[in-house]
Amino acid sequence: MGYIDTFRLSGKVAIVTGGSRGLGRAIAIGYGEAGAKVVVVSRSKDIEETAHEITKRGGDAMALPLDITEERNIKTMINMSIDEFGRLDIVVNNAAIAHMNKAIDMSVEEWDTVLDTNLRATFLICKAAGEKMIKQKKGKIINIGSVLGMRAANMAVHYCSSKGAIVQLTKALALEWARYNINVNCLAPGYLATEMVQAQQDDEKHSKFLHSKIPFRRFAKPEEIVGTAIFLASEASDYMTGSVVVIDGGYSIW
Repeated sequence: MGYIDTFRLSGKVAIVTGGSRGLGRAIAIGYGEAGAKVVVVSRSKDIEETAHEITKRGGDAMALPLDITEERNIKTMINMSIDEFGRLDIVVNNAAIAHMNKAIDMSVEEWDTVLDTNLRATFLICKAAGEKMIKQKKGKIINIGSVLGMRAANMAVHYCSSKGAIVQLTKALALEWARYNINVNCLAPGYLATEMVQAQQDDEKHSKFLHSKIPFRRFAKPEEIVGTAIFLASEASDYMTGSVVVIDGGYSIW
């Protein structure tokens, strides 16, 4: 096998959560182009469009409209993926929510909603996928963190806390599951030009401030993250686990 071949995902089966838009959609399409059979998961029915785009480009995909904050839905997602494609090789925990609020004004319900979606669901999916991957003694789990899991942001204490915890969740699982040949890594993007940060993009003053903090002076396009996501899912990263890969345009340099 040549070096380039180790980056291909031919014959692999991947689950991508939050796949209806933004980064999740871009990763799902990228995996399809790299040869993987992709299960696209989201609460939004827009995932049908993502699955259609994958098949239109010659790939194989299934759309699952599920709420991953419900543990029973996670078990359904894993089982349906294996029933459809016969195995499970890759899981990308991308689904997340974020909205701004001052800590002193934040309700317990608001805190719980963000932590349940961003952290609790990620753990439960890792646990359910891990059970299958341990039996087959191989697997790739990519948790989508954030540069804000390592740096602070105003009015985002719930989001920063959830993403910081994902870094440690990734490392702890990587250590525990290395004996089963399971790679667990974290991909930590900086600011992306997606709907999640639409308010920041629309606020000219705030957008200008954020751009001034990024050496490249712009937000990333989701497609610019896909290559690294393919690498982390491929055989090219077989000796890599517990790592946090930051792609932030230099935001965390200073």
